[in-house]
Amino acid sequence: MELELRHLRALVAIADAHSLVRAAKALHVSQPALSGLLRRVERSVGGSLFARSPTGCVPTALGEDVVADARAVLAGMSALTERAGARRESAEAVRIGGYSGFLHLSLARWLRDQPWCPAVRVHEEQDEARTVAALADGELDLALVYLAPLPDRIVPDGVESVVVQAREPVFAILAEDHPLASGENISLEELAAYPWADDPPWTTRWSAYLQEVCRQRGVVLDQPHRPQCLATLLDLVREGMAVAPALATREDRQGGIVVRAIEDAPLWQELRLCYRPGTAVADRAGEISRKVAGDYANRQGCSAAFDRWWHALLPTGA
Repeated sequence: MELELRHLRALVAIADAHSLVRAAKALHVSQPALSGLLRRVERSVGGSLFARSPTGCVPTALGEDVVADARAVLAGMSALTERAGARRESAEAVRIGGYSGFLHLSLARWLRDQPWCPAVRVHEEQDEARTVAALADGELDLALVYLAPLPDRIVPDGVESVVVQAREPVFAILAEDHPLASGENISLEELAAYPWADDPPWTTRWSAYLQEVCRQRGVVLDQPHRPQCLATLLDLVREGMAVAPALATREDRQGGIVVRAIEDAPLWQELRLCYRPGTAVADRAGEISRKVAGDYANRQGCSAAFDRWWHALLPTGA
């Protein structure tokens, strides 16, 4: 007779219960049926597995070995089942990537509540090139990315996209007691007089774009700080040790940090919603893009700088 998982579960139940009667109840079978199963298993392994004792039914030396092996097999099967379930859930979940500030969480929250979306996985990545590559490779289903206006095309074939904002200005963040914080608009030249915290020059598409704009305007940024973590960057700004670029949708006066527009908007990015065709997300791309656009419009009030820019976009009389 070949041992099956039900045989192994029965042996472990008997060992744990120290009683055939209690083990039978736990397994929801009759005691005679469990006794018969145990006898068949013992014939198969060639020896007695349990013996009566003052403390109940205890494993023999052979029984201890067999029960230990049974536990190991059952633990392995349990782990295998959990991994398979996790893979199934991951495959069914909508995986959203990119880097878009408040929109990332807003979209993830909305997706979580949709009946067609069993789960949501958020994969934040500031490098837009890596994000769209992961989307093309099937590692993501949906992404919100900011694209610097550079000539190279990074959205590959096989990835569809919808423009959410064609020309969103890049703002600056400063400590609320910073000397430049009193003005509504700050020139890039004024910002260059203070330490700038950002990606190291020429290491990302954004940093390459920033350096090119500065070169065209004859501005040199002092970048003594190169934080890898957003929290560190914000701490540097909050302490007055640096100024930094910020998404236009960032909230003003949050934790001692203020948002200011850069005069003449010399820096800007395009915000896109990207997805792969032939997916559940693609079937609802219109609905998703309208949701994102609505959330974006409702961002009014996050800062005076955003509101001035946003209202300047509206048709006269709107």
